[in-house]
Amino acid sequence: MASEIRVTIHGASDLAKRLRKFGVSVLDLTDSMDETGAYLTGFFSGEVFASRGGVLGQPWARLKESYAVEKAKQWPGRPPLIRTGLMNRSFKHDAGPMSVEVFNSDPKFHFHQEGTRRIPARVMMDVDQRREAMIGRFIAKDIESKMRSANV
Repeated sequence: MASEIRVTIHGASDLAKRLRKFGVSVLDLTDSMDETGAYLTGFFSGEVFASRGGVLGQPWARLKESYAVEKAKQWPGRPPLIRTGLMNRSFKHDAGPMSVEVFNSDPKFHFHQEGTRRIPARVMMDVDQRREAMIGRFIAKDIESKMRSANV
């Protein structure tokens, strides 16, 4: 005697549509990439400058005494790396579906970020564990939103 087992899943086509919708949408994380870029540009131009690199665990070297005196005369009250504020205002980001580029468009930026023979490195852009965790939350929130809208 032959036995037969038949399994029928009701609503399978609806579930398949929702999973396809979710599958396609999860490949576009532009929202969380843009949120990441906005967050990092604000962090780099804000907390990093205010703490002079301390928030990254990489405090900036003091200005050479001779330059500190000259700077105090020409730009009184301006902290390191700020004369006109251009470098501080030049953090930008460009978000795509699966990545975000964060950069500083000031031509002098890389000299200060990386240092030279005469200029000590004063790191303004770095992603530490706290920033990594924040980025992870942005991405998780984006994926959860896509899951809800796909009804998965």
